Amino acid sequence: MNTTLPRFFWNEYRKRRKRTSLITFALFWGTLSILLLMAFGQGMSTQARVSFSGFGQTLIMVYGGQTSLPFEGLPKGRPIRLYPEDVDYLRERVPEILRIVPESYNSWAVSAGGKEINRTVHGTTSDFAFLRTQVPQLGGRFLDADDDRLGRKVAFIGWKVANDLFGSQDAVGRTIVINRVPFTVIGVLQKKIQDSMYNGPDADQVYLPFRTFGQIDNQRFLDQIHMQPREASQSTLIEERVKALLGRKYRFDPKDRYATTFWNTIEDFKQGQAIFKGIEIFLGVMGALTLLIGAVGVTNLMYAAAKERTKEIGIKLAIGARRRTIIGQFLLETLFVFTKGTFWGFVLSFNIVHLVRLAPINYDSFGIEGYLLRPVFSLRTFIVYMTVLGCLCFLSGIFPALRASRANPIESLRYE
Repeated sequence: MNTTLPRFFWNEYRKRRKRTSLITFALFWGTLSILLLMAFGQGMSTQARVSFSGFGQTLIMVYGGQTSLPFEGLPKGRPIRLYPEDVDYLRERVPEILRIVPESYNSWAVSAGGKEINRTVHGTTSDFAFLRTQVPQLGGRFLDADDDRLGRKVAFIGWKVANDLFGSQDAVGRTIVINRVPFTVIGVLQKKIQDSMYNGPDADQVYLPFRTFGQIDNQRFLDQIHMQPREASQSTLIEERVKALLGRKYRFDPKDRYATTFWNTIEDFKQGQAIFKGIEIFLGVMGALTLLIGAVGVTNLMYAAAKERTKEIGIKLAIGARRRTIIGQFLLETLFVFTKGTFWGFVLSFNIVHLVRLAPINYDSFGIEGYLLRPVFSLRTFIVYMTVLGCLCFLSGIFPALRASRANPIESLRYE
């Protein structure tokens, strides 16, 4: 019976080749849909993670503000400023903080070689590179501790600043003038994806050692303080402790939401990932439902085939064919129809994904196209697809097969 089974299958399949063409197309379209939707959904989640890390994935920023509540006899409306000494003050009292850096900034003219542009210039320390993903291009470096300690006249610039001032020439080692003071460029920011920012993208920024910045700027207070927790789960705890410590030092109610402002990128990242994960699941479900339509068509086809071949099945059973032979024949037909339809859907979706990924990303103006142009055809996508496909294939064939195998040979032979 083992050699008879393939022959039974092939002879019967050839009789219904035209009828199965539409079902095959439905399976092809369902496979194409589910794989593309899952690939684009996972790609959006991956790009969201990349874009968040471009700004700083485990970062908490605190800004000064203005009190909105009276406190200990003091009126509301008092400005709350952060100062350089607050960095050490918080570092010593909040052990959950791994890194903490100050930042001040101002807008100045930046010139070199007869070209002049207006850019935001920041003063910060070496740990800023870890918190804000400031990766230098080859041949350069970010600010280090000696630059700040010695007050060196050095600058780290974004790649658009380098392009605006020096074009295609290497900017490292060149001199730029900021607020009429010459600085040596020690590094250029490597291109990165960034959709969260303040004062514009990092590509347009200039960074100086914190002490050097203070020598050319008369602003004594900080614009903000950046903190990185030792554990991401400690971010809300750090917020509460920093509010309490600053409230004690500057005498404001820690519950006053306007006295200080926090930007917690860790919580923002969690919310963003949840949104994109929901989109990914939704797209995957829609693709699976599309494939389910094809599976229903296969089931109907097998039921119709079983009814048309009632007399044939009765003859096979009468001459000694086993139930498992009938079941195997129907399951084999189902598997073949599924394989034929889904194989080409798999091949086409795989090629579409890789063709889309060949499109370049515009780092200078990253937008929604940056999320859509990086679909991911991953192992997880393939495993989910094969699981869904296997279940639908089995369910589409097993019930018609069981029904056909349970036919009464005598009644089947009488069937017209």
